[in-house]
Amino acid sequence: MQRKRIWTFLSLLLVALLVLSACGGAEEPAAQPPAAAPETAPAEAEQPLRVAFVYVAPIGDLGWTWAHDQGRLYLEQQLNVETAFIENVPEGPDAERVIRDFAQRGYDLIITTSFGYMDPTLTVAEEFPDTHFVHVSGYMTAPNMSTAFGRMHQPRYLSGLVAGSMTESNIIGYVAAFPIPEVIVGINSFTLGVREVNPDAQVRVVWTSTWFDPPLEREAAEALLDQGADVIAQHQDTTEPQRAAADRGAYSISYNSPMLEFVGDSVLTGPVWDWGPVYQMFAEQVINDNWQTQQFYGGLDTGVVDLAPYSPLVSQEVIEMVEARKAAITAGETDVFCGPLVGQNGVPFLPEGQCMTDEQVLNMDWFVEGVVGEAPAQAAPIEGQPAPQPAAAPTLAPAAEAVETELPRVAFVYVGPVGDLGWSYAHDQGRLALEEMGVETAYSELVAEGPDAARILRTYASQGYDLIFATSFGYMDSVLEVAADFPDVKFEHATGYMTADNVGIYDGRGYQGWYLAGIVAGEMTESNVLGYIAPYPIAEVVRNLNAFALGAQSVNPDVVVRPIWLFSWYDPPREREAALALIDAGADVVARESDSVEPDKAAEEAGVYAIGYNAISADVAPNAVLTAPIWDWRVIYERKVNDVAAGTWTNEPIWWGMAEGVLDLAPIADFVPAEVAQAVEAQKAAIIAGEFEIFCGSIADNTGEERVAEGQCMTDEELLGFNWLVEGVTGEIPQ
Repeated sequence: MQRKRIWTFLSLLLVALLVLSACGGAEEPAAQPPAAAPETAPAEAEQPLRVAFVYVAPIGDLGWTWAHDQGRLYLEQQLNVETAFIENVPEGPDAERVIRDFAQRGYDLIITTSFGYMDPTLTVAEEFPDTHFVHVSGYMTAPNMSTAFGRMHQPRYLSGLVAGSMTESNIIGYVAAFPIPEVIVGINSFTLGVREVNPDAQVRVVWTSTWFDPPLEREAAEALLDQGADVIAQHQDTTEPQRAAADRGAYSISYNSPMLEFVGDSVLTGPVWDWGPVYQMFAEQVINDNWQTQQFYGGLDTGVVDLAPYSPLVSQEVIEMVEARKAAITAGETDVFCGPLVGQNGVPFLPEGQCMTDEQVLNMDWFVEGVVGEAPAQAAPIEGQPAPQPAAAPTLAPAAEAVETELPRVAFVYVGPVGDLGWSYAHDQGRLALEEMGVETAYSELVAEGPDAARILRTYASQGYDLIFATSFGYMDSVLEVAADFPDVKFEHATGYMTADNVGIYDGRGYQGWYLAGIVAGEMTESNVLGYIAPYPIAEVVRNLNAFALGAQSVNPDVVVRPIWLFSWYDPPREREAALALIDAGADVVARESDSVEPDKAAEEAGVYAIGYNAISADVAPNAVLTAPIWDWRVIYERKVNDVAAGTWTNEPIWWGMAEGVLDLAPIADFVPAEVAQAVEAQKAAIIAGEFEIFCGSIADNTGEERVAEGQCMTDEELLGFNWLVEGVTGEIPQ
């Protein structure tokens, strides 16, 4: 939806603005839009300006799209315009078709209101240079294309002041869509408001992985209410969380629109958008023939964001306090993210007298102190900018103090060498990230599965390490054996499926990266034969192999994938031999799920392409490596260390993917056509947003039998037990 950020959006508006400013270009951030048409406005054209809007959801959602449509109606009231709109337009090819259709029909200004419309808008804008375009929430411009967005974190902070003042249970629920910076910034700013007036309160987050799903939004709110929340906030697009709160006699904080009007007095207030004056500003530029491409990013001072009317249940004392804060922010005397600020992990990340820059705010992917929930990263010290002079305003409670926790001693056991540029290397990068946090770590590499693994694990437990990560599937029995002897030590086993009271398991949805890599391979092959070096015939490898094949076939149905089974994770000579055998069999792209870079080197020497794995290794074979599915284990390791430190560790399995940041795709090689890279990025964004699942039917196995029916998707349980090969993969799974 409008906020479906791929992680490239972490550099968003301000980075572009700074670059443009440094270059002295014509594109400057806009000042505040006019609240109404100026009295001396030039005469309007005889013919009305024709303005079209493209919406991602229905205008009756009472949320994001409703707010934009109110802006359209405002525009009709203020200017001589003729407007049109189309709702429920999916991001992707459908959006491009709709945008192009409006341009062909002669609309003068086209406004697209979802982040995923960015590339389609730019494509059509280049084709129709005499038409003007505005894209909401994006960061790409053209001579006839501007962008618009707002500092929604400012009114979110104000709404947090209200919620923190009204809660009695000190538990506030937050129904959140996706763990992307925009949503995380909103949660953090809201929490800062809550904790400013009520240091004992906590904000509990439930992720829904959707922007618009009324039943799921209600279900998430009810789960939070069951945990004792007496105020429900949200970053969603319908009123269902508010209605769920009202039905249970709780309060709520709305979003996008003044939901008090639609639900009742239980809605205390909420951050709202007012797009009308912004749209008027752009329309007048077209009417007056003074269009200037810009990237509008407004705050409370511009009126594009604001706070909805207060419920009569909110006391006058609270209202006066919030209005004082609002006035100070609007006047530029203070802002939301000014120190001292402490992260969820207890790390002070911004000192007193410093404020985060806009760029830093737009990159925020960790939670502040007071949030209960999972974020992709953990706070670390940052450098801000000098704080503005704070406004004198009453407070209801002192600020919360940082909580210091003792970090555990952590040991790692690796099946390969840390210098393999593969699996063990990727895990060791996570260990090094822990050391940067101040964690004492130790590791052992090249530890064989079996008795040697048990001996090493037992040694670390005997030496008093608090948390031990075992990073190979074959360590599972050894972990359980040693864990039974050391019940006070926490163990985490990568890729396994067995737990104990002090043993957790973790893995990533590696198949997501493999599907994207398959798209690249399918586009680049000329022989239509892809090789795949597969270590062991276990579900994880089968799943990744199949995803790679499906990705390749999605762009090239004639592709055949030929696997070679190694029965080894790390054996450089055999990996090279396997790569050469596949090349001799006609493969002009060789992918490897093995742990060394020898197949990549062999591909370079033979003049064919390669798909790497685990870590970025393009410099090893710069003319061969197309891309690689890669890991960022830091995300999980920091989470587990902080859980142990806080006494909240559980053995609950983790199976995260691209949305959580544990997986990614390495940069695609420069020699891959730009349109291929763009298609991959679009598919990656859909995976992160939860709009696309890889193993959905119809899917047949390589004997022609349908295994997944049309309209059906494999469950996690089925994925974890994958034991068949998809159509287009040759051979059989070894027994």
